[in-house]
Amino acid sequence: MTAFSGFRFLRAVSAFCIGTSLLAASMATAKEEGRITLTLADETLELPLSSGHSDWTGSQGFVRVSILTRPSDLGTWQRFQSLRLAFDLLRDRAQLPEMSLLRRTEDAEFERWYGRVDSGGLIVTVTDRDLKDDLLRISGTFIGTLGQSADFGKTIDLSAPMPVSGTFEVTLLPIR
Repeated sequence: MTAFSGFRFLRAVSAFCIGTSLLAASMATAKEEGRITLTLADETLELPLSSGHSDWTGSQGFVRVSILTRPSDLGTWQRFQSLRLAFDLLRDRAQLPEMSLLRRTEDAEFERWYGRVDSGGLIVTVTDRDLKDDLLRISGTFIGTLGQSADFGKTIDLSAPMPVSGTFEVTLLPIR
């Protein structure tokens, strides 16, 4: 009986190892990636996706998208810390878009810029969308105006507006 129990144990360990390998291989092919090309006033930046902080949630018909980018080079990072673009996706139409931009001033302080459809007229247009298994591939454009906010976007001061436009092309995994 001991030999039979040992054989069953080895068989169970072998099955576990094979299953773990297959799971790891499927997870390795599911990769978040992408970029946002951003134009602020007269400056254009290409910002890579921050995959650990970008995701989606929902179902085939309704998806909530959250895209966060951070500069990969030190020179850009010293001026722009992060950009977040979020919106609801109802079928193929973006709704309720919002954007936040954290940027440094010359005296090393931070400026917080925000825009929404109701404050700054932010518009997101989806040009391509594909949801297969857990991967959401989505691309599109955005345009609007950002204003500063001292309360994280609750109120947005548009007295000194900053025009914003750009494109995005990302592949996202669901919230984890």
